[in-house]
Amino acid sequence: MHRLIRRVRRTHASEHGVVATMLAVLLGTGVFFGAGALVIDVAQLSLERTELQSGADAGSWAIAMRCVRNSADCTTAAQNAVAQTYAVKNIKRRLVDSQICLTGVPGQACSAWNSPTACPPTSVTGGKSVEVRTSTRMSSGSTLLPPTFAGKLSGTPYAGAKVGACGRVAWGPPSITKVFALGISLCDWQRMTGNGTVFYGPLAGLTGQLGLFPFLGLPAPNASAEGAVAQVVSVSAAGLPLPSCTTPINLTKPRGWTWLYDNNMNPPDANCELSLKVGDEPRGFALSGLLAGLPCRNRLQTLYATRQPVLVPIFDDIEPALLSLTPSYRIAGFASFVVTGYDALIPGVTQAAANLLSPGGVPSLLQKALCTVSACAYGYFTRTVVPVDNPLFGSGADFGATVIGRTG
Repeated sequence: MHRLIRRVRRTHASEHGVVATMLAVLLGTGVFFGAGALVIDVAQLSLERTELQSGADAGSWAIAMRCVRNSADCTTAAQNAVAQTYAVKNIKRRLVDSQICLTGVPGQACSAWNSPTACPPTSVTGGKSVEVRTSTRMSSGSTLLPPTFAGKLSGTPYAGAKVGACGRVAWGPPSITKVFALGISLCDWQRMTGNGTVFYGPLAGLTGQLGLFPFLGLPAPNASAEGAVAQVVSVSAAGLPLPSCTTPINLTKPRGWTWLYDNNMNPPDANCELSLKVGDEPRGFALSGLLAGLPCRNRLQTLYATRQPVLVPIFDDIEPALLSLTPSYRIAGFASFVVTGYDALIPGVTQAAANLLSPGGVPSLLQKALCTVSACAYGYFTRTVVPVDNPLFGSGADFGATVIGRTG
C-alpha cells in the first residue's frame, strides 16, 4: 500500500515538472507573449472595422435622405463632405478616408475606389443608391493599421493591414400594387408643389412656430401648398385642357382630376382602389363624379375626416377619341395626397375645404371660378419616405412618395 502511494506521488511530481518545462520553453521562445500579442492585434483590427462600418452606414443613410429631400444637391461634389463628417465622427482617431459613389443619378459617374473593401452584391434593382466606403488613415499619412505588439515580437516585416468598410442605401418610387382611384394631373401636381419643391405636412403650425423645419431638414410650407383641383371636363377629355392649371394657359397639358376605372371599364374595388403601375392607361369617365359608387364615397369621407395621406395616380396625358366619354389616362407615377375638402365629387355630398392645417391655402380666383362650374378636390401633396428592409422600386418619376432601405 505504501509503495502504491509513493508511486502516485512520483507520477504527479513528474507531471508538474513537464508543465513547468513547457511553460519555460514558451516564455523563453516568446510564443506565449506572441500569442497574446496576436490576440490584441486581431481585436484592434476588429475594432477598426466596426468603427469604419459605423461611419459608412451613417454616412450612406444621411446622404440618401439628403438626396430624397433635395435632388439638386444629390451630387458627389455636394455630398463628399457629408460622408467624411460621419466617418470622422465614428472613429476614435478622428482620422479616416472616405469615398462615395452615386448610382442612377444623372450626371454622376463613379471613380476608382481606394478602399480595400467592397459592398456585398445586391439583388435590388431600380431606384437610386449611394455607396460610401471608409478606410484607415493614420496621422503619418499611412493607410495601414500598424500592429501593436505582434509585428515586433514575431520578427517578421509585417507593417500592418489595410482595413475598410462599405455602406449602401437605395431609394426610389415604390412598386405600387393598389392606389386610390382618384387620378390627378401632373400639371396640378406641378402647380401645387412648385414642381416638386414645396411639400406640406400636418405639423406645419406647431413645427413652424418652434422653428423646427430646418432642424428636421424639411422646407417650411407656404400658402400655395394647399389648393383646389377641378374635375376633368368633357373638353379636357377630348384633348383640349381648357383652362390649363398653369398661367399662361398651356393647351398641351391636361389638368384636373377624374375617377379611374380599369381598361375594361370595371369600377374600383370595395376600398375604391385600383391596381396600377407606371405606363398603364386606365380609363376614365367624363361624368364619373355623377357615377361614383358607395366605396369611393365612403373612402373619400374617411380621408377627409382623418386627413390620412393616400397614394393617388398622377397622369400626364389623355388619349381619347374625339369627344370620347371614356378616355385613357397615362399614369406617370404616384404621389401622396391629403384630402382637406371636396365639392360635389360625389352626388349630393359636399365638404368645404377646412384649411385648418395650412398657413393659407386660399384657392385662386381661377380655381374658385372652376369650382363653381365643376366638382373640385381640395388638399395638398406631402412627402412620404418609408424605410423598408428589402426595398422594391417601381419606375417613373419621383412625385414625393419614396421607399428607402439599406442594400449593402
